[in-house]
Amino acid sequence: MNSIINELYYGNIRPVEQMGKLTPEVKAILKRMHENEDKLEGSLNEQEKALLHAIKDDRLEAACIIQEKLFREAFTLGARLMAEMLVGGLPVS
Repeated sequence: MNSIINELYYGNIRPVEQMGKLTPEVKAILKRMHENEDKLEGSLNEQEKALLHAIKDDRLEAACIIQEKLFREAFTLGARLMAEMLVGGLPVS
């Protein structure tokens, strides 16, 4: 049996794919956001559309960086909690 570290390394575990389904609330927000973006884009000239696309690309890039940072921090926190528990800081039941 492979260790979890090996499973992560070889891509057999993909936490981002296991986030689950979006809630109805989030789906509604995303739908509204896309509708508003489409309305805005329809009212823009080509130069303004290019600017809007650049903003959307930058927003997506920033979101990816933030998500990766959050994953690293959560993983590190989980590892620290486990280490503390194993060392004796927390009771094991």
